[in-house]
Amino acid sequence: MSDTDIKGIIADLDRWALGHLCSKLTWSILEERFGFSRQSLQAKSEIKAAYDNAKHALSGGLVKSREQTGKENEQLICEIERLKKEVEEFKRKEINWKKRWQRIAFHIRQKGMQVAAIDQGIPESAEGPTERETTNILRPFDKEIPPSGRV
Repeated sequence: MSDTDIKGIIADLDRWALGHLCSKLTWSILEERFGFSRQSLQAKSEIKAAYDNAKHALSGGLVKSREQTGKENEQLICEIERLKKEVEEFKRKEINWKKRWQRIAFHIRQKGMQVAAIDQGIPESAEGPTERETTNILRPFDKEIPPSGRV
């Protein structure tokens, strides 16, 4: 066994440890792959150390099988699709929210008022409404605005 053979075997074992090759690793697989006997492979301390490292990585769950990776990929794809739909729903709600505030601004102007006069912060001395009170205050505005009769 030459130094080039040893370096090639160690490189393969390192790739095995990283999960680039299949998740199953045995001496018999190495025998078939490289054409050396198990005894001659184990006799080289650097090959034995690389083999032990790869086995530890594979058995410790550090490397995932193709099935595990495929299953995780499917789950991630499903999550991505769900998040895309969620983003689309938020975009739709944002468009509706903007349209609503454009209508409100229009009707405020129709009443002869300025939006800036309405859209002011709550003074520090005043206590703002709770979330529940805000919901009750805004509930009537969730209804369709009836036509004003103006042309």
